[in-house]
Amino acid sequence: MEKTGGNRKVSRREFLRQGSGAAVAAAGLASLGAPAILSGQNLNSKATVGVIGTGSRGCYMLRLIAGGTAAVVTDVCDIYPPHLQEGVKDSGNAKVRSHEQWQKIIEQKDVDVVLVSPPLFLHVPCSVAALDAGKHVYSEKSMGLNMQHLSQIRDAVGRHPDLVYLVGFQSRVMESFDQAKQLVNAGAFGKITQFYLHYDRNITWRKEIDDPKWERVLNWRMYREYCGGILTELLTHDIDMVLDILGTLPVRAACEGKIMVYNDGRENHDSIMGYLEMEDGVLGLASGHLSNSRWGSCWAIHGTHGTIDFTGSAIQCYWEKSTRHLQQIGVKHTFTTIKLGQSLNISDAPVAGPDKVIDFRNSSTEDGSKKALDHFFECVRDHKKPIMDHDSARRTSTAALMLYQSTLDGGRQVTREEIEAMG
Repeated sequence: MEKTGGNRKVSRREFLRQGSGAAVAAAGLASLGAPAILSGQNLNSKATVGVIGTGSRGCYMLRLIAGGTAAVVTDVCDIYPPHLQEGVKDSGNAKVRSHEQWQKIIEQKDVDVVLVSPPLFLHVPCSVAALDAGKHVYSEKSMGLNMQHLSQIRDAVGRHPDLVYLVGFQSRVMESFDQAKQLVNAGAFGKITQFYLHYDRNITWRKEIDDPKWERVLNWRMYREYCGGILTELLTHDIDMVLDILGTLPVRAACEGKIMVYNDGRENHDSIMGYLEMEDGVLGLASGHLSNSRWGSCWAIHGTHGTIDFTGSAIQCYWEKSTRHLQQIGVKHTFTTIKLGQSLNISDAPVAGPDKVIDFRNSSTEDGSKKALDHFFECVRDHKKPIMDHDSARRTSTAALMLYQSTLDGGRQVTREEIEAMG
């Protein structure tokens, strides 16, 4: 196993330098030979994967890859030695190469795919360098930390239309989500008027660290240099699902952010609440906080004929009493087909709310991650466009960054034209 770098001290300046080195890392890589899977040879062989970032999420994805049949992990990278050791252990490959600098993975000629899972500020630099080196990219969400990042990855994807670039919004590959989207598109909920987004946790996010040199490296979620806090690390999942269903973009947004509980030197807020106005006039509320987990990850879309709710692992569809017989309004769907002896469930509170409900569930969020990886490798193998492609992921990130920019400006309303001009 190759080990580069040793257990040397890593300064904050070096940590940041990794985030701005995409152009340098990509320079000269155009001459690298294409891996076998990219050149059309050995199409039945496993894809080779290099994983950048082997923290909790990166190692979880490592274990999924190692437990599957589509790929083999050949390289792992992390700046923090204990994380790197975990990555080596979880790779499932006794000969895996380990690196402390992510650029080293990009330089490996025999790597087909790069899985990008470091802090958010590195998502785009790593992804751009990998694409320019001729490698497919699975990037964890969100797409980028700012609009400059979004423009950089847009240009890189445009330069390499033959490569797969996917952002890990895994909920979109779940069957229950697809069925719910079909119902909305079929008009089952009438005219959509409002939506609500929440992502709540009761967690500080802070890791207790013995050596202060690792403070910003390991507690990166605390600081604006590395991510956008709740909006880019949590609520972006719910924003992604709702925007994908609605198929529109916000024209303006406003959001207040506060540090209400964790007065520990962090910069990112532990509580946010705001709103979005969409192109078609639909209004949405968005909130999240780190001091109560009652609602968890959830969203709701309200229409004149009914409501669709998502509560982390389940999607429930409710119809107003006056329109519960969907066939009467011209809507036909597998979930509304009534067989002999069957009926829609009666809700628990028909007087207080809608009268009929369909309840269908994802088996787990873990299934979503596995399905997303399977979908990605299928796209690589079959030269297909992924569901969570650049265009749709950019919409999500644009909306999240509109809200985030507003929190930085004291809750001032931000327009889409204004945020796009920042790119």
